[in-house]
Amino acid sequence: MKETTIHPTVTGIKPRFFVFFLKDRSQLVKNLLLACLVLPLISSCSHTNQAPLNTGGANYSHYPDGGGLFVSAAFGPDGRLWRVVPEKHFVYVDVSSDLGKTFSAPVRINKESQQIKVSGENRPGIVVDRSGHVYVIYAAESNQPAAIFYSVSKDEGRSFSAPALLSDKAADANTFQGRLGVDRKDKVYAFWHDERNRTDWQQPGNAIYYTTIDGNTGLSAVAQKLSDTLCDCCRIATAFDKANQAVLFTRFIYPVGVRDHGMLKTQAGINEPLSWRVTFDNWVIEGCPEHGPAIAISEDDRYHIAWFTQGSVRQGLFYAYSDDEGQHFSNPLAFGELKSLPGHPDILAQGKHIILAWTEFDGKQTQLKVMHSNDAGVTWLPAKSIATLNSEADFPFLLSNKLGVFVSWNSKVDGYQLIPVH
Repeated sequence: MKETTIHPTVTGIKPRFFVFFLKDRSQLVKNLLLACLVLPLISSCSHTNQAPLNTGGANYSHYPDGGGLFVSAAFGPDGRLWRVVPEKHFVYVDVSSDLGKTFSAPVRINKESQQIKVSGENRPGIVVDRSGHVYVIYAAESNQPAAIFYSVSKDEGRSFSAPALLSDKAADANTFQGRLGVDRKDKVYAFWHDERNRTDWQQPGNAIYYTTIDGNTGLSAVAQKLSDTLCDCCRIATAFDKANQAVLFTRFIYPVGVRDHGMLKTQAGINEPLSWRVTFDNWVIEGCPEHGPAIAISEDDRYHIAWFTQGSVRQGLFYAYSDDEGQHFSNPLAFGELKSLPGHPDILAQGKHIILAWTEFDGKQTQLKVMHSNDAGVTWLPAKSIATLNSEADFPFLLSNKLGVFVSWNSKVDGYQLIPVH
């Protein structure tokens, strides 16, 4: 098969701390005009507290509200597939031992009804550590319109701790768009958007905070701030480098309203993180793109990133790699058919095997596309479609276990799919 080559010339990017001069946000509604960015709406099905929860299947017929669209999933160390399913008032966890063909009876996380806050970017999270502890985060209405809660299971998902607030300032400031990550030593991190530092609500941009969660004792570190001026509605992408430092790739708001991407890196023993700009697409928009990026770091510490832009420099989906810890990247490689509204990429690295996944929409059907590189991102095989949906589809996410690489993809109409990537 013919391959496409990325020429490994690099841009001269030097790390530096951000200094921002913010622009008044007065036309947030403009993002609704970007058809390829519109987020799906949550089902408005009625809720019945006493609905029976039978042994599950991938189609959500056993859920009180018929399940939710924005489902997150993760493999545990034993290869089982764990899934967190949000509905209007409750959040559930179930598990599959047959690669998503069937699921266990769902376990309810929150015993009391809450107004669950969920979207494609503000989705629940789930991870499993090597001890079998299952960690869940989700956003719900609390004293503030949005607050992130966390819950942990110590008995392999049979029961969960009462949901507790993740942020130490949740009563005073909105927290949302949480992201869980497990480092190379099995420590569980939580990152999130936090509004505690906002003083002028006419100016856009949130801060990002993080903490760690211990499976036995709960929160194990005081919340720490990483940066200001994150794009308000774009989710965070996370990975851990060879030094076991957290690396975050996310969209920032740069001077004069440019919404491009930057990186953050924690530094062991140092409170101040490293922070620098990575993409220079010059996307000026007075609204939130609602389109977060993706990052993977391979065993040789090569950084692989994928992102969406509608900037004046380039438009569509792009991939690049870095061999110097994200300070310089290869020339961006465009992927996806621009006429078919490509979006919401994810990326996974297994040695020199790199996989990209994304969706495209032709006006009638949503196609799930994948693309492979077998030489660490230097050249790529042609993209191929591996699944199609005629109904509303969630974003695709790449997962792996000892059996292979899969795409986790969900639809309320067609059900959940765990699709092998070949």
